[in-house]
Amino acid sequence: MSKEQISTQIIYNPTKYSKQKGDVFVKSSLPTTMAKQIPNACVTSIMEYANNKVFGGTVNEGAYILYYTQTYNSNPLIDGVSLDYIEPFVTHFFKTQTFTNYKSAIDAKHPVMTDVNSQIESSAHNVLCVGYNSNTGAAIYMDPELACMYSVNAGYFLQDYNIVLTGIK
Repeated sequence: MSKEQISTQIIYNPTKYSKQKGDVFVKSSLPTTMAKQIPNACVTSIMEYANNKVFGGTVNEGAYILYYTQTYNSNPLIDGVSLDYIEPFVTHFFKTQTFTNYKSAIDAKHPVMTDVNSQIESSAHNVLCVGYNSNTGAAIYMDPELACMYSVNAGYFLQDYNIVLTGIK
């Protein structure tokens, strides 16, 4: 297994996260569950989780929803967040850096916002990669729709975007 990247030789079906030897996280005390997202709010709910749980901030999801609605003239609770706007939207609230790979980001204590397949046609689902297992290479991510962490091969991520969060603005 390459030490530079999370392995692509393991599971492609997500499994509910359970603590294992070799787990590496962006923060040691990171909660493995969260409040379940409301429909179409995967991006804003993950932003609240990252702000509050990863970086120790206090921003409520409602602030993100209001800003998106006013700035992009679209209601994310109806339409979700457009791929065209996700990066400028996220970077308005978070400090970011260029994505190299998941392992490097996690080792630097920076979670990565990315996407997975959605059950909604012509849509993707936002998740936050917050860790990996150094023994198996599995990526560990928070899924706001399921309200808990999952482990999976990093090849499962669609990677329409990989936004490395380094802090809050």
